[in-house]
Amino acid sequence: MLESSVNTLPLNSINTPVIQPQPLLLIGHGTRDADGRQMFLDFASAYQDFDRSRPVIPCFLELTEPSIAEGVEQCLAAGYTEMTALPLLLFAARHSKFDVTNELDRIRQQHPEIKYRYGRHLGITPLLVELWRDRLATFDRSDRNPDRISREDTVILFVGRGSSDPDANSDVCKLARILWEGSGYKTVEVCFIGITHPRLEEGFRRAMFYQPKRIIVLPYFLFTGALVKKIFAVSERMRSEYISHSDLLEIVNLDEIGIDPILFEILRDREIEAQQGEVKMNCEMCKFRLAALSSHGDSGHHHHHHGESHSHAHHHSHEHSHEHSHDREGDREHSHHSHEHIHTHRDREGHESGHSHDRESNGDVGIMWQDIYTDPDTYHARAWQVP
Repeated sequence: MLESSVNTLPLNSINTPVIQPQPLLLIGHGTRDADGRQMFLDFASAYQDFDRSRPVIPCFLELTEPSIAEGVEQCLAAGYTEMTALPLLLFAARHSKFDVTNELDRIRQQHPEIKYRYGRHLGITPLLVELWRDRLATFDRSDRNPDRISREDTVILFVGRGSSDPDANSDVCKLARILWEGSGYKTVEVCFIGITHPRLEEGFRRAMFYQPKRIIVLPYFLFTGALVKKIFAVSERMRSEYISHSDLLEIVNLDEIGIDPILFEILRDREIEAQQGEVKMNCEMCKFRLAALSSHGDSGHHHHHHGESHSHAHHHSHEHSHEHSHDREGDREHSHHSHEHIHTHRDREGHESGHSHDRESNGDVGIMWQDIYTDPDTYHARAWQVP
C-alpha cells in the first residue's frame, strides 16, 4: 500500500524535487506480453528511485493490470486526492488525446474530490534524437560491423507503431527525417507495424530499391512486447529472403528504447510541466479538433478538463496549455470539467477571422479530402496501397 511518508524520502539522483509532493500516475499503453508488462513496471520502479519525493504509481490503459482505476484507488487509499497523470506514450494520438483522459473523467465521476494534473506525451525531443544517434553509432564499431560497411551503403528502416491519427504518423516521419539529416546514411525509410501503411514488409522492399549492403532496423518503441518481437521475426524472415539473393550483406536490429536514463530526464520535464500548468501542445493538426470544428461550423470550440482553465489564440503559431480530451466522433461539444481554449485565426493583414475547417475541395471540381480512418475495414482495403 502507498505510504504518504514516501514524500519525506531524500532525492537520490536529482537536486530539484517535484513542485508538489503528489503521486505520479504513470500510465502505460498496456500489453498482453509478459516481458513488455514487466519492463514497464521495472521502468516505473527505476523512475521512483530516480526521485523519491513522491510515489510513482504504474498502471495501464488496456490489455493488462493494474488499470488506471486501480492506480487511482491506490492513491485514494493512501489519502491523496490530487495527483499528476502522465501518459508514457511516444506520440500524441488517440490514446493520449481521448482514451486516457476519458477514463480519468469516468473515474472522477465516481470520485468528484479528485483533481488531476494531466501531462503530455514524450514527443520529439533532442534527447531522444541523441539517444538514437548514439545507438546507431555503435554499428560503426568493428565489433558490430566486421564487414566494415559504410554508412553510405546503409539504409535505416525506421519502424513506428502506427496510429489512426495522421498527426502522430507524421511525427514518426518527422523524427526519422531529423535523425537521418547529416548522418551520412544512404537514406531512411519509414514504415509501420500496424494500423497504417506502409507496413514493415513494404518498408524492406522500398529499402532494397537503394541496393544497400546493410539495413539497420530501428523499432521506435519504448519497451518490448508482441509488436517489437514481431519486428524481429519479420526481420529474420527478410534475411532469408534478401541476403544471398542481392548485394545485401546484413540486416541488423536495434533494440527498443528500454529503461534509459534519458527517458527519466524527459519524463521529469513532463511531470514538472504538468504540475506548473505549463503543458504545451500543438493542436492545430489534431483530427479530433478539426472534426469538432467542422461539426460546429465555426472556429471556436471548447474543451473542459481536469481543473485548469485557459484561453488562447494562434496566429500561425499555436501554443496550448494542455489538459484536455477529445470526443470520439468529434460531433459533440466537449465538456470535461474546467479546461477551456478558444481558437482564433489572423490573416496575413492581421485581421482576426472566425472560420470553419471544412474538408478542402479541389477548386470547382469538388473533390473532397476524407478521413480515411473512420471505417477501419475500408481504410485497410484502400489506403496507402502503393506499389
